[in-house]
Amino acid sequence: MKIAQDGNSRIISVHMRFGHTSRQIWLGSIAIAACIVFPAVGFVAVAAVQQQPPAATAILGDKYSDLLPEQKVLVDDWFRRFSDVVNRCVTPQEGYDNLPVSAKTTFSAVTHALVHTTLTDQSDASMGASAITLIEKVDTVAGKIDGAGGDEQFRIYVVLKPNALDILSKSKEFGRGPDNVVFHKGFPICYRSRNGVPSLQISAAKDGKRADIDVDYRSSRFPMSLMNGHLSSSNSDVRAGNNDERHNEHWTGFSSWWRGFLGLPLMESSSESDSWPNREPAIKSDAKPEIAVRDFLKAWLVEQRPDLAAPYFAESAYRCRELDGGPATDMGMAKFSLLMGLKHANQQIGKVAQLSDAIVGVELTGPRGKRIPQPFSTEFTLYDVREDLAEQMKCLNRLDPSNVPEKAVNSKSFGKYVGSVFKLKVTGQKTETVAVLWAKQNGYWKIVSYDTEPEFDKYRVPDTTLSASVAAVPAMVYVAGDKDLVRNAGDFLNKWFVQGRTAEAFKHLSTKAYACVNLYRDDATPAPGSPEEAGRLVQAGMTKAAANVGSVKKLEQAIAAPVVSHPDVRLVKHSDSKSYVIASVPDHMAAAAGCQERKPNEDLYFQEPGTGKVYGNYYAVGFRLVKTVGDPGVLWTVWTKESGQWKIVSYFLMTP
Repeated sequence: MKIAQDGNSRIISVHMRFGHTSRQIWLGSIAIAACIVFPAVGFVAVAAVQQQPPAATAILGDKYSDLLPEQKVLVDDWFRRFSDVVNRCVTPQEGYDNLPVSAKTTFSAVTHALVHTTLTDQSDASMGASAITLIEKVDTVAGKIDGAGGDEQFRIYVVLKPNALDILSKSKEFGRGPDNVVFHKGFPICYRSRNGVPSLQISAAKDGKRADIDVDYRSSRFPMSLMNGHLSSSNSDVRAGNNDERHNEHWTGFSSWWRGFLGLPLMESSSESDSWPNREPAIKSDAKPEIAVRDFLKAWLVEQRPDLAAPYFAESAYRCRELDGGPATDMGMAKFSLLMGLKHANQQIGKVAQLSDAIVGVELTGPRGKRIPQPFSTEFTLYDVREDLAEQMKCLNRLDPSNVPEKAVNSKSFGKYVGSVFKLKVTGQKTETVAVLWAKQNGYWKIVSYDTEPEFDKYRVPDTTLSASVAAVPAMVYVAGDKDLVRNAGDFLNKWFVQGRTAEAFKHLSTKAYACVNLYRDDATPAPGSPEEAGRLVQAGMTKAAANVGSVKKLEQAIAAPVVSHPDVRLVKHSDSKSYVIASVPDHMAAAAGCQERKPNEDLYFQEPGTGKVYGNYYAVGFRLVKTVGDPGVLWTVWTKESGQWKIVSYFLMTP
């Protein structure tokens, strides 16, 4: 592999991947005082390190020097162990400062919440300075990882101190939640901080030695959490929407230092006003795509003429500002907001003499993108993007999965979409990689979507986990289920999704299940004034989910069975096991899931029974929708007998 370097030995070439295969990135070779940092053994890619002037102003939270003492202790130990593993000296400052932006925001947000969460027992006696004292050491940090599940992103993986679970079980600040059945494989034991969202979630292994820890900023909503997996992964991303504000309302003193970045630079809001250019792009679709891409970038960054750059955006790209919980797009004002965003970016970058002073190309590899040779590769790289990847990249599809054409999302065809990839250069800042999706529209090349940090893998961040200590996933136990229950569950789901008879499917619900609507009700929906009104809201949610599925002939075209992993859950074999899971669950789990026992914005809390676990009285039926983008939630319905008939007595949404 050739590594391009400038005169100061700073690595400026970038190597990443399009696909979902594992990849790793070199830390780079940079001299730090007496410690020479060589490329880490075993890494197979190169991270771009933008040269920064010596007098660059540090962005609060972006640098190792900005961390709290408790955070530095963990980082120091992490990179000391990493240096031992690779037999190379990697200082904590160099290691942390060169992490991806999403990894740093994840680490700083989670550990900040831990530092500001007290630990006291029921008599208010202290059990530790703060919740961060539960951590022995950090294994790795998972930031944004496209293609990974929501329970594999925006969290830290740690080794717990020997008494951590005992402290959590006795603390007033945390409550035992429902064990992780689908998500957080290998970490079934769940503790959450109380008092609603945002909340810390500590998912631990059965032996209590290891855990993944994240912050949940938003509550699950029915049926949105079923249909939009994108929301589930960004639920724990402090950068998403106003999650940073939510964080500070609960744990004060957290700095939104990344807000100055140009990660999503094209949709900043502004109070300025300006006229919208009434023109089309300069380059038509009969030209090579690199000509259009370069004309857009030159107009925007060199000539600083947003009025010439803005017409390259298709209306579909306006919706990208809504990703990760941003405000709904006012389509009447979207053009002006876009124009102001481009101007704002110009102000941050400053005047440049040539395009290479403002951006650097980023290389991608993998089966879903073919490199397009073109003369401007030092400024931006260009790829023929496979259709299925393009559909996943589109902001409109990530916001509303019902827009996804089933044929296109599974297409392996090339030739319809082009992707340009680059990294912006901003003095004093390390910016994220930007991927822009282009297509021909109405005779012109147009930007149809954009994203940041495309397809980064978790192995870009050092992982010091010892293979022997990885939490084991237990083998599942199968039992014979009640035949009437199996028949009723199949009838319920087929009437709901295949036959289009939602009202008849709704009859499988007991009136006890109606109250669950308040647990997942949208903030804009008033509380029901009666059980009958609550039932109507539940049925309306079912109708919306069925509409998202559309017309299907088989149940497996509408829903899919999640992979279940929990020692206390016993699976039931049935003829449609690809579409949904039927599980025999112990009485104490089912009781905790009751609609009356739970409160909005709070998770299930239960304790292990004093005697043996009782089975046979309750079953849980779980599924996820097929037509989604990202990592969708799983809906579980809890069944028991009422007057000799199997009925749904409660339901709950399980999200990452």
